[in-house]
Amino acid sequence: MNWVKTKLVLEGMEPGERLEVLLDDGEAIQGVPRSVRAEGHRVLQVTPLEGGFRLLVERAASEHE
Repeated sequence: MNWVKTKLVLEGMEPGERLEVLLDDGEAIQGVPRSVRAEGHRVLQVTPLEGGFRLLVERAASEHE
């Protein structure tokens, strides 16, 4: 569910905009960054937090540009 929510937000953003995503430890921190990269977006930073992680993502340029 984390990736689906992240993807929906990214789709509504402009290229170059950044999104902060808070994730729990475990499957989410493994899968979401991988999916972000697979979609062509950039993972700028992964910061460990107490009980989870902060992921900073940059929206990729649109394929139509």
